[in-house]
Amino acid sequence: MKKFGILLLMLLTVFTVSLTAKTVTVEFWTLSLATFSDYINAAISSFEKANPDIKINWVDVPYDAFQQKIISAIASGKAPDLVNMNTPWVIDFVGQNALSPIDEYVPDVDKYLYLPNYWDVTVIDGKSYAIPWYLSPQIMLYNRQIFEEAGLDPDNPPKTWAEIIEYSRIIKDKTGLYGFQPNIVAHIDLLEEGVPLVSPDGKKAIIDTPEAVEKLKQWQLAFKESLMPQDLGGYQAGTQKFAGGRIAMFPVGITMVKHVEINSPSIFKVSDVTTFPLGKGEKIPAGAMNVAVPYNAKNKAEAVKFGLWLTSPYWQVEFAKIATVVPSTKISLEQDPWFLERAQTDLNVKAQLVASQSMIYGFDQDELGKIIGPSKYPEFRRILNDYWIAAIKGEYTAEEALSKAEKECQALLDSK
Repeated sequence: MKKFGILLLMLLTVFTVSLTAKTVTVEFWTLSLATFSDYINAAISSFEKANPDIKINWVDVPYDAFQQKIISAIASGKAPDLVNMNTPWVIDFVGQNALSPIDEYVPDVDKYLYLPNYWDVTVIDGKSYAIPWYLSPQIMLYNRQIFEEAGLDPDNPPKTWAEIIEYSRIIKDKTGLYGFQPNIVAHIDLLEEGVPLVSPDGKKAIIDTPEAVEKLKQWQLAFKESLMPQDLGGYQAGTQKFAGGRIAMFPVGITMVKHVEINSPSIFKVSDVTTFPLGKGEKIPAGAMNVAVPYNAKNKAEAVKFGLWLTSPYWQVEFAKIATVVPSTKISLEQDPWFLERAQTDLNVKAQLVASQSMIYGFDQDELGKIIGPSKYPEFRRILNDYWIAAIKGEYTAEEALSKAEKECQALLDSK
């Protein structure tokens, strides 16, 4: 009888615990990732298996509808627990007090898994507001056949912007073709050269510097010598010219490799990739996607736990096997035999690997918005870019353009 009583007590205890055990459901929103449902579901399944008390409800939201949908959800008190956002949106939503700091839920050791330049971009006023996920970096596509026709070694492509100018002169002289098609965006061009553009406190414009003058004169000379197309077209124009065999080098995002393969197979056969050219600031632009927690999310700790799982090195590398992205973690593609082997024969994989290896120089080009503020950041960029383009076309000297841009940007920063 005594043994029966003990057994009964144990059964009652187990029954009581089972009744009181709580399963938390984390609602997770992604941004136009329905195509990758197998990957997302596999990551969720593995997380739920390791954390049986947490369930993930995944909702994919189309890009165009995302901002309105997330704003409405937060305002109505029905916010998801974890959301996929690009860096500008994270900065903007933090400015509206719409996101929650996550430091209390993230062990310090986990922060060290990520590239510091991408973790730090969403640290605002000393608080972390997002976990970096995947990156969309830049590489340089180039035409090996044009290199050979110009007497250049296709196995030794240029590594810096200065070298691109040198190679372009030779290509122009030997073949009559344009050397390269840059995607000219003033604030990115200058950040690559180490020009800060604004003081750390966001109060002083720092544009008219010797480094900025030198870079602008470099573009002016390349334009004057017709080393680059005179339309100053960006990605779209550059894509058409590279696919048509009319430019030798094309600094561009890694997704362009697949575009050329599909739309211009003859050019793809003579194409190769190398690292994005470095300026004096030794920076390579690569926009980031992140995951963040709304300020009124109901399950913050569990959301962050899943966010760390999804963005861990293993799952980021797995994602890169099916998407044209690279991880934001220090352990990346160069440690995975799958990429090392396929990069020998697949130019798309080689582009990812090259980009991943260069992410020690990576920076999110929209980090500047954190300093300037979301409300003034677009106008700051517009002012700077208008003078930059005008100067390249010869409407101003480099000194005139940068002086005017700095004065107008300073007036913007001073405005209420």
